Formats: sequence, C-alpha cells, structure tokens
Amino acid sequence: MSNIFLLPPNLNKKERFAASWEYLLENVQYLGQDFVDFLTQRSGKQSSSFVKAVSYPSLSSDIQPDMLLECQDFDILCDHRLESELTKLPLDTLLTLAKSQPKPTYIAVISNSYCLIETDLLTSDSAKRHYLKPYDDVNSSMSYFCWQDVYALVAQKQERLAHEFAEYMHFMDMQPWQHSRWGDLFLNPNVAKSFSQQWVKTINYFQEMTIDVKTSGYSALEIIYPLPWLQLLYIHAARSVAHNDLQSVSPYLVATIWIKGDANTQIQAFHGVSECFTLPDNDRITVEIRASLADGLWTSKTGSRPKLAATYYTSLDRVVSADQEQMQQNLLTFAKAVFSHAQSIGTKA
Repeated sequence: MSNIFLLPPNLNKKERFAASWEYLLENVQYLGQDFVDFLTQRSGKQSSSFVKAVSYPSLSSDIQPDMLLECQDFDILCDHRLESELTKLPLDTLLTLAKSQPKPTYIAVISNSYCLIETDLLTSDSAKRHYLKPYDDVNSSMSYFCWQDVYALVAQKQERLAHEFAEYMHFMDMQPWQHSRWGDLFLNPNVAKSFSQQWVKTINYFQEMTIDVKTSGYSALEIIYPLPWLQLLYIHAARSVAHNDLQSVSPYLVATIWIKGDANTQIQAFHGVSECFTLPDNDRITVEIRASLADGLWTSKTGSRPKLAATYYTSLDRVVSADQEQMQQNLLTFAKAVFSHAQSIGTKA
C-alpha cells in the first residue's frame, strides 16, 4: 500500500484493517521487524530480516491470505481473525498453500479471542512444519496469537502514526481488557470455565420453569425453546461485535434470538427493531437491541431452519463482578430481561 489515502471506499472491515496494518508495518521504523520477531520468538523459531508486508497477496486463485510478511529467509502468511471463529477449511488451505511455495513459508493466525482449531490439524505434519504456534508463557494455552498482544507492540512505539493505529485497534476492540479477575476471559480457557460456572442461578431459574438450558462452548448459555416460537435464546460473552452504532463498549454480553423458521409473524415483529432499556433490578446496566443484520430478508425466506431475528447487547464490565453472588444475579437479571422483552415483542405480533 503506497498511499493509505487512496484506499478504495468499498473495502469491508477486514480488508480495510489489513491494508492499514500493511501501511503501518511499512512506514513505522522497525515495527515490521518487531512483528516478525514477535511471531518467531514466541513460537520458538529463528527470526529473519523483515523485507516488506503485502496485504492480500496474489499467491493462489483459491485462497488469498490477509497478509504476507516477506522476510529474507522465509515468508509468513497471516490469517486475521477479527470477529468470527476459525473453521477448518481456511487453515487447511493455508497450510497447503504454504507447502507449495518455493520459499520456506509459515502460517500465523492472529485472533481477537477464541478460535476453534481442530487438534488433528495442529498435530498434523503440515502444521508441525509450517504453523507458528506460541510456546512461551504469554497466553500459551492458545494455539494462535492475540491482537491484544500485538496492540502492546504497536502502542509502545513513539511515532504518531503508531499511536493513531493503536486508537484504531482500540476501536476494533483489540486492546487488553483491564479487569482484575476476568481480564483473561477471552484468552484463558480456565477463566472461561470459571465464567461458565456463574450461570448457575440462570440455569436454575429456567429449569424451574421446565425449560431446557445448558452451558455451551467456552462461556455461553443455551436456553432451548423457552417459548413455542422461540427456538433458542443464546447468551455469550464477546470481545467484539458487528454493530458499530452501540453505546455499549467492548467487551460485551450478547444474547441472540433464534426464531422457528415457520414463525413468520414473530420474525416480522422483530423487523427493524432498534431500542434500549435498563434492567429493572439494576439500572446501571443498559441493554441495546438491534434487528438481525439480515433484517427483513428473513421475512421473504421459507424453510424450517431457525432465523436470527435480533441481538441484545450490554457492556460486560457492567455485569461481571469480583462478588460472585452479585455477578450471578446480574447474569440472571440480564437473561430474564431479554427473555421478557423478546416475549413481549413476539406476543404483540
């Protein structure tokens, strides 16, 4: 990227970040080298002299990595995870691409929070030769790198461009979460497991109503068919979200409403919804609701598959607490309020 001001206006969030990151690595002295050293040293590899960074290099017609770090002795292909989880196919394909390069090539995954990478992939011969996995004691429970660690690398630079990019990363929810107990929630599986245990009051509440409820994934809760038309109420903690117009700040407690595919009346009732309310038992917690990004498209689609109709958001900082009893009560209050609000919209339909 020779001129950051000539970026095409139609780039999506991920493309714009990759182009901007390339520009920063090319224009802040020693940052490109520092980044290569960061990736190699943490994965126990010898480093090499940084040559240049290229966003979306044309190496294959099948897959385009987010970033190529060209070094004197090897190259590194970077996969940027900003919001979504890593699926098996992209890493498989990247490893195949790395093997086909004439120059020794590594793969590095950099994520904003949890990525699900299958163990079989990580223990494969291809991964052992081409995949950069952190081995030191900094977030070593993760099999990939974290943007919040890269944030620290950028923020320590003195150049104004680096400081402004750090602000950009903050906007992208890549800064460390400064919380005394729960700050490593998105990095440490043991902390996530402890978070999951805080759902106990919420689980008891719905089970008393003979509603099926269970913990899921790292720290999420599934409330299954709490209403005949509401197939799933899914509540989870998120480091970043797709909506940019929220008053809530990162990280978030998120609840998604999944409606039965044939419940068209209820699906239409959520069309265009955008509002906020405070929790009745805790007015410090404001909840914002937004219609699905698919919005009205669901109303024209048929089929029995559940439809994501709406999402509820609040700042996780307002919910978590060092006081376990208070935190469990906050989670219960959030779940009850979301359920009640969704029920009221569906009932009016």
